[in-house]
This record gives sequence, C-alpha cells and structure tokens, in this order.
Amino acid sequence: MKKLYIFFKFLFYTGIFLTLLAIGGGVYLYYDVAKDLPKIDSIKDYNPPVVSEVFDNKGAKIGEYWLERRFVLSPQEIPKIVEQAVISSEDAAFFEHSGIDYMGIARAMIENIKAGGVVQGGSTITQQVVKGFFLSSEKTMLRKVKEAILAKRIEDKLTKKEILYLYLNQIYLGNRAYGIEAASRNYFHKPAKELNIAEAAMLAGLAKAPSKYNPIKNFKRSKQRQIYVINQMHKEGYITETQKVHASNQPLSVYIAPTDREYNLKYAPWFVEEVRRNIIDKYSENTLYQHGLKIYTTLDMEAQKAGELALQKGLSQVHRRHGFSGPIKHLKGDEMDEYIYQIHRSIFFDNLPEGTFLPGLTREKVKNTNVKLDPQKLYEAVVTHVTSKEVHVSVGYQRGVILLPGYRWARKRSNRTRAYLDNVYVKDPRKILEPGDVIEVQLVNVDNEYKKFKKYYSDKSKVYFNLEQTPHIEGALYVMDPFNGYVKTIIGGKDFAKSEFNRATQALRQTGSVFKPLLYAAAVDKGYTPDTIIEDEPLKIPDGPGRFWEPRNYDRQFKGPMTLRDALVASRNIVSVRLVLDVGLDYVTALVRKLGVDTTFDKVYSMSLGSNGMHLSQITRAFGVFPTGGRLPKAVMIKKITDRYGNELEQHNPPQHGSFVEQIKKNQHQAQILSEGVSNIKNLRSDLWQEAQPWYKRDLLELTPFEEIILYGKYLPKGYVMSPRTAYTMVDIMQDIVRRGTGYRVRKLGRPVAGKTGTTNDQTDCWFIGYTPNLVGGVWVGHDKASTKVGAGEDGGRTAAPIFLYFMQEYLKDKPVAQFEIPNYMSYAEINPPVDVYPGDISDFFVDPESQGGADFFVDDI
Repeated sequence: MKKLYIFFKFLFYTGIFLTLLAIGGGVYLYYDVAKDLPKIDSIKDYNPPVVSEVFDNKGAKIGEYWLERRFVLSPQEIPKIVEQAVISSEDAAFFEHSGIDYMGIARAMIENIKAGGVVQGGSTITQQVVKGFFLSSEKTMLRKVKEAILAKRIEDKLTKKEILYLYLNQIYLGNRAYGIEAASRNYFHKPAKELNIAEAAMLAGLAKAPSKYNPIKNFKRSKQRQIYVINQMHKEGYITETQKVHASNQPLSVYIAPTDREYNLKYAPWFVEEVRRNIIDKYSENTLYQHGLKIYTTLDMEAQKAGELALQKGLSQVHRRHGFSGPIKHLKGDEMDEYIYQIHRSIFFDNLPEGTFLPGLTREKVKNTNVKLDPQKLYEAVVTHVTSKEVHVSVGYQRGVILLPGYRWARKRSNRTRAYLDNVYVKDPRKILEPGDVIEVQLVNVDNEYKKFKKYYSDKSKVYFNLEQTPHIEGALYVMDPFNGYVKTIIGGKDFAKSEFNRATQALRQTGSVFKPLLYAAAVDKGYTPDTIIEDEPLKIPDGPGRFWEPRNYDRQFKGPMTLRDALVASRNIVSVRLVLDVGLDYVTALVRKLGVDTTFDKVYSMSLGSNGMHLSQITRAFGVFPTGGRLPKAVMIKKITDRYGNELEQHNPPQHGSFVEQIKKNQHQAQILSEGVSNIKNLRSDLWQEAQPWYKRDLLELTPFEEIILYGKYLPKGYVMSPRTAYTMVDIMQDIVRRGTGYRVRKLGRPVAGKTGTTNDQTDCWFIGYTPNLVGGVWVGHDKASTKVGAGEDGGRTAAPIFLYFMQEYLKDKPVAQFEIPNYMSYAEINPPVDVYPGDISDFFVDPESQGGADFFVDDI
C-alpha cells in the first residue's frame, strides 16, 4: 500500500509539473510567436490597391487603370443580402464566436473523417481575414497558431461589421475581381447594391474557391454551389421558402470582365492613354494604378464619335482612290463553311453586351440566330458567287450582293496615278474576285444611296454591300476649345488596338504650308497689312560656296506683284520665302516658341515652307491664337483629380477674359510704345519675358529691342500672347483660304470657318488646320514611314480638309452658328480689293474629285 501511495503521489506531482511546464511552454510559445506578428491596429488604415477611374466632360466613365480591380465599399455600403449570403455559407456562427469557432472545427473534423478526406474547413471569416492580410497560405502548425492569435486580437480591436468590411473588400472572387463590388460589376454589370438573392448567392459561393466555382469556367459546378448558399440562407432564416425557390430557379446572365486595357479601347483609347502618360509623369505609376484616383477630363464623347467616323470615312476615301490591294485570303471549298460560321459567331457576340457568357451555347444556336450589322463597321465576308455584274457574299450567314457602285473603284492598287471615287475602273468584278475570296465589306445605307443609284438599289428587299478595305494609310485628329484650352478629342490613328503610337501628340512631321499662317502673323506683327504688295518672282539665295537655293511655287509659275492676302490664299512659296527674309528667322522662331511649339526648330529659310517638324497637337493649339484674338491657354485634358477619399489633388478652371474687341480699345497706345523702339524691363511683360529666356539660349535668338517689344511688350493685354489686331487680321485672311483658296472644300460646312492646307514634298504629309469661332481642329494624313507617298494627286485640300469637314458637319450639326468677333473700327486701306485667285465662281474651275470624270485643276502647294 505504501508503494502504491508513493506511486500515485509521484504521478500527481509529475502531472502538476507537466501541466505547469505545458502552461509555461505555451505562454513562452505565445509570446515568442506573438512578438513578431504585425500590429493589428494597422488594419484600421486599410488602403488596398483600388481602381483609378477616368470620366468624360459629362461624368460618364471612359477608362480605368488598375493592378487589382477593386472598388472599396464602406461598412455602411455593403448590402445586407451580400453579408447574409457570405455568413450563411462561410461562417454561420460569425456573430457568436470570438474569432475561432471551436464547435465548427469539431464538426469539420467529424465530416472530414466520415468523408475520408478534407471536405470542410473550420476557419472563420476572422481567420480568413488574418490569412489574407498577414500570413502566407502555408499549411503548418506554427501558421495555425499565429492565425489563432491574430484572430483573437482582431476580434478584440474591431467590430463584426468592420471585420466583414475588410473581408468583403479584400477577397479575390475570380474574373479579375477583388472584393464584392468589383465582382458584382464584373460578373453582372451592376453595383453590389443592386444584387438580388440569386446573384449574391453565386458571388458568395465563389469565396470558398473562386477558380473551382467560377461560373464562366464551370457553370454547372458554380450553380451547385449557388444552390448550397441559397439553402444555407434559408436554413439560417435570412430568406423565406418562396424566396429560396425563386432564387434557385432564377436564370442569370454572367459576363467575362475585360482587362483595364481592353476596357479603355471602348470609348476614347488615344485620349485615355494620353491621360495615363501625363499622370504617371506628374505623380507616379503606383499612384495611378493603386490609389483610386477619380480623373475628370475634358473629353467630349460627341466629338470623339464624330472624329472617329470622320477619320474612318476620310482615310477610306483616300485608300479607295488608289485602288484595291486584293482579297485578305482565299479559302478552299471545305474551309468556307467554317470561316462563315466564325464570322457569324464573332458578330453574334458583338451584338451582345460586352463580355456576355452564355452557358450551354451550341453551334446550332449561334447559326440560327439572326445578327444585326452596323452600317458604320467593316466586316469580313466570303465571296460565294461572282457574275459579270454582281458579287454575292456571305457576312456570317447574312447573304448580300455587291453591285457596280460598290466595286467600281477597285482597280489594281497604285500610288502613282491620280484617281476619282466615282470613276468606273472595274466593270466586270470577275477580274478582281472569285468564290472563296475573303474581303471586307460595309453595309449600304439604301435610303442615302437610292437617289444617286436608283437603278441599282431598286429592290429594297435585298441586302447590299460595298467592297471596302482597311486603309493602309494613317491619320490623326486633334480638336480643342481655343478659349479655355479644353481638349475635346484626340484620335491618334485608325486603330489603337494595332498601334498605340499617337500620331496627334507623338509624331513629329514636316508641316508644309500649314506653317505659313504663323509666318504671315509674324509679318503682320511687324507692319505688313493684307494689301501689302510682295513680288512673286524668281529668287536665288546663297547656299554655300557656289551654290544657290532657288525656291519654286508648286505650279512652277510666277504671278508677279500680289497682295499679302492673295499670296496666302494661293499659298505662294516664293512670297513666303521673301517674307522670312524680311521678317527674320529669329523673329519667326521666337513667335513660334511664344505659341507653344517646343520641338526642335532649325532656323533656315526653308522653314517658311514648313521644313521643320511639329506635333499636330501643338500646331493646332497655335492656330487657336487666331479665333481668340491673341489668347493661348494651356492645353487641358484633366479638369480635376481627387483621391480615393475625395480630396482634391488638382483642378483646372478655364481662364476668364473679356472680348478681345474691348481689349483693343484699351490698348490704343500700342503704336506709341512700339515707336519708342527701346526694350527695357519697364516695357516688357514679365511673364512673357521670363518664358522666353530658355528659348533665347536654346535657339540662340538675336532680337532687336524693337522686336522684343513687339513679342513681349506690355501693350499686349494680360493673358494674350499676340496682338488682337494681328490675330483678327489673320482670321480675315484665312477665311478667304476657305472661300476661294486651297481650303475650298470646307466651304460646305456652311458657317464661318477658316483654315490652312499643307502638303510636303512628294505628298508624304497632308494637313489641314482650321477653326470656327469657338473650335480649332487639326488633321494629319500620311504613312508612319515618312518617305512613303500618300498618293498621286493627294494634298492637304483633297486629303485632310474633307476629314475636318466631316468632323465639323457632324459635331456642329445641332449647335447654333457662331460668328467671329469683328472689330467694326478695323479697316484696311486697300490698294486693290481682294480678287479671287481663280476668277469667277470657284465651282467653275474646281470639279469635285468625287464626280465622274472630274479633275482638280488646283493642287496644294509644297
């Protein structure tokens, strides 16, 4: 008995010792593990990566930038139905436990033993928050200990509502969605507050395993998980039996989410990309992609759409004038059916909301669905049959026919010969096409074409197409409000998806004669008037030992004495060279710098003909100085930026100026100041003078005191960079360029407009920069390879000006007609009244190149 007593006594004290040892070890382990864990207080400063959004001038979203597509909802913004769905399926005892659900762990262990594998987990929502924020996903005992410690700490520091807030904003739910709001927008194209029970249950089901239960990858498994969540919601008392049945049987439309780049292709890709570059340069890439900026821009979607259509139409016309490059490919008989199906399938999905996912979609269903064609789009078509007068095509399963008006232009492609759109170059389509050819076509708007081609489109039951081809040539359009500097639209090429190079802001191209208005403005600054006589006679300029430069006019002729006005209207090269000789290279260069051009500028006499390269955006902005009477606001794309909390980072308000006619009245002492001919700091505007200093050094400018006063003098009203008298004089002359000169095609606009055409050597660059009283726009057309010709007969007036016209016609069609401000006391002592460069009505001398057999007797200058 004594030995037995000693034995039990030993066991008792040993037990106490081991218990104390275990407790001590546990305490030591706790503090050893806990000392390196992150501070839980930091979770209150939750700042995850958030989507930055871009908005147009009316507040509609046009772009996104993100690394993780997340939109953070506040605890109050999280919908109740979402909370209930997640709690029911992930942690039914969420509101009862203190971070660890011991009963849940026990149940999970029992179920896993029964199943012979892991079928349930015991982690609470709190533990999942810990794992998502602080710990790795490794499956070790040490990580579990850390998880338990942190879960308890979180429960002590945060409310249940705050824990749900973290969980529902942080969790990845597949389909590029981080958090419940992004998931709702990605999967269902709606904010989370609009989710119904069925949709909330499907999203809640993703929390367990987003890849496994993704409805896009495995709709059947996702549906099963959704039913489980709905049943759990009913079991927990969150929904009624009726709601359960209805939600379980409710059909859902699910969408595939695009990347941010894919999203940005939808509305204004060139503009949105330009905004992206600007913000990264000013702030940082991290700020843009993670800080949830709200970027409010000046983009006008009406201008964007009008510009896209204008550029597409203009480039297509240029391409068609020079012929057909042939089919995209040729298919054999057994390949045609599959190709037609693939085209039909592509159009089928194009007609659905972007990203639509249709579970159970079959080939037969696609084939039997009628698709709607957009008359503004080009589609690939398969030629099925060709006769001597007709080309039968299949655009998907939409059958149609191309008649003579639709294929007559398709001569063998050549840039060397001049052509006209309405000439008949192909009478028998069998010479250019055969069955199995894949071509591009565009739906004919019969209502628009019927009057002109009545005999071809009389059977309105048929579907008619035009043979088209994606232009080989490139183009760009840049439009802004010259008074406040707000950029309305930027279109940097024909297809952003194929080339992100922005030809409106990044391409440096020789300007040709669109430079001349800047030169002429410099001349007017220095005393020339529209009626100043200048000789258009041969000129030889020394160009090195024994060498001379002999500039020529485009027509190789000389007109003799002519007025400044007529010289610009006719774009005479010799007169321009004489002007730069008299006005001075340094003065002209200084003026161009004052108008915002910062590209490399060679001070050579050929600059008068546009030999220097400029960006379309900069020369367009410079032209804006004319309709504003001398004002040159900064080009503005971003009106306001706020951070994720609504704090304003920057804001740009338009400058406020009165009528420039009134400014002229206030500056009648201009002549007196200029007559002094002495430059000192008292006579110069400090802002203009300071801005000019870097250019003095860079361009090695040498200006006389008199010239400095003209360029930077105090006689210029505050906010002005050019004399209002000079600006309006140029407006008056440049309206004549449209009325009776190289820009005559723009007369069709039927409202006040001015502008200038330009073409470089060998027709490699074609320009038109123009303006109405409240809008300035520039167009460039050419090839990315600067040495490649646009084509024979192409020039600024024929190639670029129509694109400007198409844009203005569409954008201004419902807007009131504005007038240029006219100072009624400004007059010109005319030696001879302005006469048409081409006498008589201009229509007698210019046959529209789109009329059959027509020819342009005027071609633009070089």
